Amino acid sequence: MSKKIDLKTALEIFGLTTAGRQQSRLFSVLKSILRLQKDPPIALEFGEIYEQVVKEDPTTKITKAWVHRVLKNLVESQLVRLENPDGRRKRYIADVNTLMAGFERAKAQKMKEIEQEREAQRRAAEMIGGIDCGQMAQELAEEVQGKEQRISSRVIRGKEELHRVLRYNMLDVAEEGDMIRATVLWVGPFIDELTKDRTIRFVRAAQRGADVRYLVSTDVFGMEDTMDTRLNIDALKGLFQSIVKLKQEGVRFDVRLYSGEKTYNQVSFNRENMVLIIAEDPVTATWITRDFNPDLIDNAVASFDKSWDSARSFLELTPEDLPALGSEPGGPISRLFDRE
Repeated sequence: MSKKIDLKTALEIFGLTTAGRQQSRLFSVLKSILRLQKDPPIALEFGEIYEQVVKEDPTTKITKAWVHRVLKNLVESQLVRLENPDGRRKRYIADVNTLMAGFERAKAQKMKEIEQEREAQRRAAEMIGGIDCGQMAQELAEEVQGKEQRISSRVIRGKEELHRVLRYNMLDVAEEGDMIRATVLWVGPFIDELTKDRTIRFVRAAQRGADVRYLVSTDVFGMEDTMDTRLNIDALKGLFQSIVKLKQEGVRFDVRLYSGEKTYNQVSFNRENMVLIIAEDPVTATWITRDFNPDLIDNAVASFDKSWDSARSFLELTPEDLPALGSEPGGPISRLFDRE
């Protein structure tokens, strides 16, 4: 047996004993067969097995029909084999070889059950993770009270919730005439293995006619070592090239670099609502609407627009421009500009 698990625990896992070490009837009959076996093993007739089962449990009324059913189950589970399956008189053998075969079968079945349960749990977690609690609160309040109520602020914890709030309140509703402003002071909330899929939502909003503006601090060039372990450069390179092409086609999606005063790390939708990112690790933010604090939104938008006007488009940079900005040769940002 493995050092990590003892025999009794393994038998319990396979359903041959219970947590209280009580034997299953299947296991009781199996043990009766093993006690009758010789070395080398011999094939046992039903009568011999039945007598041994009764002998070991004389206080319980055991019928031959019941023992027949148990033997059938033992054969199906491969813990016991028939000497001549097609013969008229069945003779049974159980030894270390049949036990191993039966345990291997039980192990495979148990692993399959665990994998199926794990997949079910994964789907359940995905479904639960996709619940927007703010939307749920609004729907329940409207159903009970008969009138619509709008949430004016909420705390956001974690990247998944951050991007879910951005999606439902900005990216999926943006259309012609809307403007999405995103200030990136920290890469953490936006840069990870899912960056491409998340950025695509910004791109799609621009394709529907929204004006999408990313304002990125030049400090990002000092974070390349961190970014290099968290990015799929090939995927981002393809995305970057697609964005350049879209911009050439008139799609209003731009990324600009600025080195000015650090103010609001935010994503805003027009002047209607805004996500203000407070901390990077773990990601903590707050989402507010104009009803909650119009002055804060106006100040953040004004600060963004001032920096935007003085910033330089990242999409218009050349590989030769990067060293002056602090990009390391061969780093993740410079690789976005590789012509190969």
